[in-house]
Amino acid sequence: MSEEPEARGEGTGGLPGLRQVLTGIALAEGDTYTLTDTNDAFTERVGPRIAPPGDPVPPGPLRTALHRARRTGRMERVRLPAGTRDTGHPHGPLVLLCLPLRRPHGPAPLLLLAEPLPDTEAPPDTAALPDTEADGTGHPLDDDALLLRYQALLSAVPQVVWTRGPDGRVTRLSGTEDPARPGLPLPGNDEEWLDAVHPKDHERFTRDWREATAAGTHLTCVVRVRVGDDPRAYRHLRITAVPVERVDRQLEWVGTVADAEGEWFTSTRERLLARMAEVSTARDLSEAFRTTAAVIVPDLADSIAVFEVQGATTRSALAARSAAPAERVAFAPGLPPLPPLGDGFALGRMAEDVLRDREPRLLTFPAGAPPEDKISPISLAWLREAEATSLALLPVLVDGRVVAVASVANCRGNPPPGAPELRLLQDVLQGLSRPLRRTLELQRARDTALVLQRSFLTAVPDLAGAEIQARYVPANAAAEVGGDWYDATPLPKGAVALSIGDVAGHDLDAATAMGSVNSMLRGLAWDAGPHADPARTLDRLDGMVQGLGTASLVTTVHALLCPAPGRGWHVRLANAGHPPPLLLRAAGPVDCVGTEPDPPLCVPSGPARTSTDLFLAQGDTLLLYTDGLVEIPETSITDRIAHLCRRVETLHRDGLPLEALVRDVVAHVRAGKDDIAVVAFRATGRPERPPPDPPDAADTARQAPAPSATALSGPPAPPAPPARHRAT
Repeated sequence: MSEEPEARGEGTGGLPGLRQVLTGIALAEGDTYTLTDTNDAFTERVGPRIAPPGDPVPPGPLRTALHRARRTGRMERVRLPAGTRDTGHPHGPLVLLCLPLRRPHGPAPLLLLAEPLPDTEAPPDTAALPDTEADGTGHPLDDDALLLRYQALLSAVPQVVWTRGPDGRVTRLSGTEDPARPGLPLPGNDEEWLDAVHPKDHERFTRDWREATAAGTHLTCVVRVRVGDDPRAYRHLRITAVPVERVDRQLEWVGTVADAEGEWFTSTRERLLARMAEVSTARDLSEAFRTTAAVIVPDLADSIAVFEVQGATTRSALAARSAAPAERVAFAPGLPPLPPLGDGFALGRMAEDVLRDREPRLLTFPAGAPPEDKISPISLAWLREAEATSLALLPVLVDGRVVAVASVANCRGNPPPGAPELRLLQDVLQGLSRPLRRTLELQRARDTALVLQRSFLTAVPDLAGAEIQARYVPANAAAEVGGDWYDATPLPKGAVALSIGDVAGHDLDAATAMGSVNSMLRGLAWDAGPHADPARTLDRLDGMVQGLGTASLVTTVHALLCPAPGRGWHVRLANAGHPPPLLLRAAGPVDCVGTEPDPPLCVPSGPARTSTDLFLAQGDTLLLYTDGLVEIPETSITDRIAHLCRRVETLHRDGLPLEALVRDVVAHVRAGKDDIAVVAFRATGRPERPPPDPPDAADTARQAPAPSATALSGPPAPPAPPARHRAT
């Protein structure tokens, strides 16, 4: 790319806004005071008496005056006598005013103003300046206000002013480069300029520049441009270009190049932090990490992976699974996925430094050639495949403790982040502190509730002629630990009591209430024995729960399964407001057991609860589940139950073992806001007749009339009507 002044007055480049003024104007730059540009009035009045445009001013009075003006910072006057008057080109006496322009770096350029003098022999120091209207206001040229105006005009021009002619040649009009950032190229469409633009800005700038030049419209954009000799050193510059139509109707461009690093940092920081506002509403760590990753990629980096630190006692261990959690990882298009990490994954020595010092670390290297001694083998292989050029590890702090480490990389030959990008990365990640603190508190409460909840979920018993499988999946939100439970209680004579239920709520109180309700029902089932009526057992449970104020609302299914020699298993169950159990026949469709459940527990008295009877032959399965398996917002639960029946029927038809069937039923449901509990009973053979239990005090007590629910919870009430039985 050409970056030279227009020589000998050729071309049409000019001083911005001053080419058409009547005053002769020229710019002298550099140590030799080269005339880098002149307007037509200057060329006409001065002619060849000092130096042609593009040449240095020779030694003499003018050069001495220019040197003195630059040294003192004050205006100097020089009188030029009349020259040879060629026909049509008179060169009379004139005065040159030398005004130094303020520049922060390098030799100050000087503005030359030329005005003709009367053709007299007055000495230079007494020669009167022409009383002409130089600026159209009636004020003479040496009016201090006018001179200051000219000086301020050129001094206010941004760092670099340039023109680009129709031939594509770029000319510097004014401004000097910052010595701290040498080698600054000027905008153009040739390879030198485009090669200096940051790879991530290259396509955007090329498109904007071509559209502006094709349409002849104004262009303003901020791009990163390589400056100096360091191929990795980029700086944000504001490029402005305005088309100017010449007399011959061709377009030339006049523009500026100004430093925009501070402007870019401020605007980008505000924009990214505004997007990070969504983190404050994150319900768990996964959502918080996912939002943060989306902010960083691809604005600040090509990839990010966030790893949670596993407690204060094992600072070097970072949480990992067999596969990296997708919500904690983000990649720019075209990058390979992160391979499985395995248990005990650690980022290596570099991570140890970050955890110890709580300070970020940046490692730069040739594309695809990271060092082997600071990075784990898994990360090393991925960085090579991604042709990474840098790896930054940044700590995420909460109350001064490192709770996570962000691994940020630039790939595919893109240059490493500069100091401004690293500061922005730290600011963005620091935005995680408040939601992480809240999320960690909720996570601790959830972990406590899960421990408590699982303590009530007893192991299923082994039965002759039957198999029981159960599964519990907690909700995916940090604070939403519900009151779901399942239970399988062995009873005398080879029977078993199955129950499943849900206590309203999604917190530690709900989990505590669930434990109490489950324990009560388990005790009542054992006390009532294998031949009790499940509906009456739920009535007694309802009275106890309401009387003790244990819970506000409970739904449950309670079933007694007794071996029936020669027939399989006899089942009697009652449903208090719970989703209907599913009956999977060995050869046949999947059916719902009852479609109109009785009211839940803890609601005003209604119709008497009823029990349903059915038999399970060999290979038949009874599946009990909680509403987390079928409830999805804005979807009919009836449709979801029908969908579940079709799904279970497909799995059952494939002949899956009971354990695999339960696992796949749960896995098919997307993680939601509610817990999921499932317990399944399958008849595997004809049960043998159990030996009679010896009579004892407990058996005698079971044969005694059971106390009513109201006897346990309040004053006597009229006897309830006999329970109705529905057979399936």
